[in-house]
Amino acid sequence: MYRSIADYGVIGDLHTVALVSKEGSIDYCSLPRLDSPTLFAALLDDEKGGFFSLQPSGPFSSHQEYIANTNILSCRFTTDTAEALLYDFMPVQQPGALRGTQQRIHRCLRVVRGDMAFTLTLMARPDFARVVPEITPAGENRYAIRYGRKTLTLSTGCSSCSLIGIASGTLTLELRLAAPGEAHIDLLFGSVKSGEALPCPFEENVLFWQEWVNRCLGERCAYLGEFMPMVNRSLLALKLLTFQPTGAIAAAATTSLPETLGGERNWDYRFSWLRDSSFTLKALFTVGHINEADAYLRWLHLTYRKYGSRNLQIMYTLQGKARLREKKLGHLKGYRNSQPVRIGNDAHRQNQWDIYGEVMESALRLSDYAGKIDEELWPFFSNICELAIENWQKPDDGIWEVRNGPHHFVYSKVMCWVALDRGITIARRFGFDAPVERWQQERDRIRNDILEKGYNPALNSFVQKYGSTDLDASLLLLPLAGFLPVDDKRVQGTIEACRNGLMENGFLLRYRSEDGLKGEEGGFVLCNFWLVESLALSGKSDEARELLRRTLTASNHLGLFSEEFDTEKLEMLGNFPQAFSHIGYINAVSAILGKQPELQRAVTMPSWGERLRNLIPIQVTLNKRAESDPESGIETGARLKQALGRLQGAFFNAERGMINYEALKQSGEFLNYLRLAGSLNSFKPETLKSDAEKKAFWINIYNILIIHGVIEFNIQSSVLEIVNFFGRIGYTIGGIFFSPDDIEHGILRINRPHPFFPNKPFLESDPRKAFMLEQFDPRIHFALVCAASSCPPVEFYDAAIIDRQLDMAARSFINRQGMEIDRELNTLRLSPVFDWYSGDFGRTRREIILSLLPWVGEEKKGWIEEHLSSLHVRYLPYNWNLNSSLQQH
Repeated sequence: MYRSIADYGVIGDLHTVALVSKEGSIDYCSLPRLDSPTLFAALLDDEKGGFFSLQPSGPFSSHQEYIANTNILSCRFTTDTAEALLYDFMPVQQPGALRGTQQRIHRCLRVVRGDMAFTLTLMARPDFARVVPEITPAGENRYAIRYGRKTLTLSTGCSSCSLIGIASGTLTLELRLAAPGEAHIDLLFGSVKSGEALPCPFEENVLFWQEWVNRCLGERCAYLGEFMPMVNRSLLALKLLTFQPTGAIAAAATTSLPETLGGERNWDYRFSWLRDSSFTLKALFTVGHINEADAYLRWLHLTYRKYGSRNLQIMYTLQGKARLREKKLGHLKGYRNSQPVRIGNDAHRQNQWDIYGEVMESALRLSDYAGKIDEELWPFFSNICELAIENWQKPDDGIWEVRNGPHHFVYSKVMCWVALDRGITIARRFGFDAPVERWQQERDRIRNDILEKGYNPALNSFVQKYGSTDLDASLLLLPLAGFLPVDDKRVQGTIEACRNGLMENGFLLRYRSEDGLKGEEGGFVLCNFWLVESLALSGKSDEARELLRRTLTASNHLGLFSEEFDTEKLEMLGNFPQAFSHIGYINAVSAILGKQPELQRAVTMPSWGERLRNLIPIQVTLNKRAESDPESGIETGARLKQALGRLQGAFFNAERGMINYEALKQSGEFLNYLRLAGSLNSFKPETLKSDAEKKAFWINIYNILIIHGVIEFNIQSSVLEIVNFFGRIGYTIGGIFFSPDDIEHGILRINRPHPFFPNKPFLESDPRKAFMLEQFDPRIHFALVCAASSCPPVEFYDAAIIDRQLDMAARSFINRQGMEIDRELNTLRLSPVFDWYSGDFGRTRREIILSLLPWVGEEKKGWIEEHLSSLHVRYLPYNWNLNSSLQQH
């Protein structure tokens, strides 16, 4: 008999998952990976799919819940005379664990009242139930389940366990326990040595999950309020869908759970879609789970490097493989007779132009939170923009992967616009070489085309595809993507049209148009959350909250969402649990919270005492020593930069486009940063031997010192608010005070005078002279952050690759804001840095210009060389406002 999809909880070990019913039956599990063939698949065929049940032998009732803030399921069995608890989990391999540690499902059974008999039934059916394994005893209370070259081991740590029978690849045992007795049952993927004990890692795994979910870093951590339990459950679900070895996140845990009961809309979702990337990163960054965002970005970047832009698919396996050939498994009945059961997904062959926008949105989101873009990836991102230009006028199969395409989908074209818009922003922000003017022209052309052909004035709404009057819930993403402002009447008209035309019993359909498949589908949970975001951004907070509450009725008793919801039968549809639904919930909550007063606080004005401190140039040491400070070494500068960069990313407020330094300063992680900074007191700068080591260390220290000063003085607009800012703040390093001026002019510029003061910073007897560079490198000017809009972006410098990094900083600075060419006036406009520090770049204007040419694009370089003798040089104004590389990194 099939159970409702809503009756299941999910456990996992960050490699795979298992679905456990309210009655203690594991009815779906793939081993060893989430996208491996199934071992149990009763959800896909209740007769031969396979299951692993453990439940009372007589009549019982049960109640299932998670141990708070974990992925450990607790099922309470109750009979007339007894009560028992069953804890189900898959132990997570901890960092530092021995390689080759076996995956296992652990079932801990405890009787808390009376005595109770239990029946354990293990019906493993490997390879999507195409194999019936051989089961044999393998020692006391152990059984080996063999199929092909693989072995499973069932171990029952119970003194009163008896064999009922082994027949047709099915094992049945009876366990009898009296309070406070307990039994530990393990199903291992592999064999176990005779006599080897299997410990119960219950407490360790409770601690792992609770520490993980509470590892929130950012301003939202303190303001989740009523939403915290469901946000945490959504995060825990996303974590379970994460494949730890690569960082990829699966769309769902299952294959072929139907969107229509008895229909053919049954797909394999055990892969990672690039489309999900920007939504996933937005959710993870929003709630401060930076580690998972980092791991996911690494997977994205490895995928980009492996396949390149032109060969990019819309989805990949969790291991990053491209082959996902779709097959139908005719021997399985399907969930409640919904055939076919599919493995693989032929949608990976489709053209879906919207992924260009999602890739570039992810890249921009990374630069917002991390403050940089890997320069080596820029050619890939640039090519993505070119592909958007090449393909936006062509039809595609769209975000919903229709099977009757291609069509001219509006959302796909909007996301091509997004690709160019984000590409232009990134190129300008980091000074990357790009045909920005051509991209701007093409971006405007796409926009005008969409406004002309994708908007229907009679409906007062955008439409699903050119030439149609159909609506599509993806149109709700137009304001979220920044295509038009949310208060634009066309956007508001589209929101209302979708509410009126796609809503059924409180849930949005994706669309009502034909898609080449038979049958209907339920309300799409994610689309409701998109509408919540749109309403919240429209200032309709009460309506957004009401819709959010209504959408929560689609979750089950554990707070898990599937893909869709049947609003008539009130039951879940589609694969489960669904990552996109949980991502949508987090982003919807974020949109609502973004309008709350505590997250929209006015800027705190400095007190009279603070204003006085700003005006009196008293030296301020920002890293006072404490007894508990950790040991310090050459890598401390790098660790400090990493820690501060993570803090900036975590406290970056996307809605306001700035870092909440006030909240950052009050966080526990900032206290950890201060302790690490305090360790510099014991660092010995003389251990820095080479110029590469010195440059990397001192540039990193300078840059974090500037940011720390901005935080310390609560600077709102400009460092000029603070008298002698660069000379009064500092760190004590090796017992000696170093200000930014000391580092820049004394150490990095080798004791050269400040451009506005004649004296050298270090006297002859100054011990800090021993730490100076041996050879001056003018590129340091491109690497130092000075908390003004004209300064280079923050970067972490590494001695091993410092030359390449400084070249990148030079290109970024010069192409971003260090040089402008006015060809009509035959004039070169340079940053005033080249005026203030002219002697660092050459003795004459000609030498200064020539010194910059190695980092200028070939076309500009050729023009400058051709006109060098007649060029006029002017200097650009210097913008001292708190820079975008601090406010937006």
